[in-house]
Amino acid sequence: MKKLNFILQAKGGVGKSLLTYLLAVAEQNSETSLFVDLDSSTGTSTRQLQFLGDARTEAVSLLNEKQVLVRDSLISYLESLAETPFERIYFDLGAPESEQLPALIERDIPFKDFVDELGFKANFHIVIGGGGMYKSSVDYLHKLLMALQNEFEVTVWQSITTFNNFAKLGEELERNCKALGLRIRKFADFDPGSNLGSHILDGIRKGYSIGEYQTGAKLRLKKELNDHFKDELNNQ
Repeated sequence: MKKLNFILQAKGGVGKSLLTYLLAVAEQNSETSLFVDLDSSTGTSTRQLQFLGDARTEAVSLLNEKQVLVRDSLISYLESLAETPFERIYFDLGAPESEQLPALIERDIPFKDFVDELGFKANFHIVIGGGGMYKSSVDYLHKLLMALQNEFEVTVWQSITTFNNFAKLGEELERNCKALGLRIRKFADFDPGSNLGSHILDGIRKGYSIGEYQTGAKLRLKKELNDHFKDELNNQ
């Protein structure tokens, strides 16, 4: 069964593409995973995932010729994946695409029936940012949960660095996820003010594979993977 992984958040700057990169590094040696850039505005994942090569990355625009987002273009693309050899497919959705997804699920098509008919399983990964991004991030989480109606697996990802100096918000997020029965995972414990953190973030922007980092940054990145991405490492 193919597993579709939608990486989402309507609030920009929370770390969706960073999470996508780390998932790709964790599955770098797995030939059964595909990474799809659905962010028409920035194309960040297209740049950051160069190390995977063309065979395991795609960029798909949901915009029409008038640059208007057409929600159900995603449906056609998902249908095209049915005959591909990939077992796990990750989608990095931009903020506009993320904003439109609940409407696609609620209004355009019975999405659970759709993925079941194709023999797919869908998991929705919602990234939550801290500080000034927290409220709008959580508002989007609730909006998506209402659309999903407990029919799909949902994983909440706490972007660690954005919660620095906001410990109470992190505690609140954990409490609320527990109350809602949601799995919460953390990622990206990289301090941009530190030497290693800045080297890793620079390597991410340049699309480095893990083998292209200098020794210290490489070991720090491996620690991030071992601490927060054991599920994906086990897929290799």
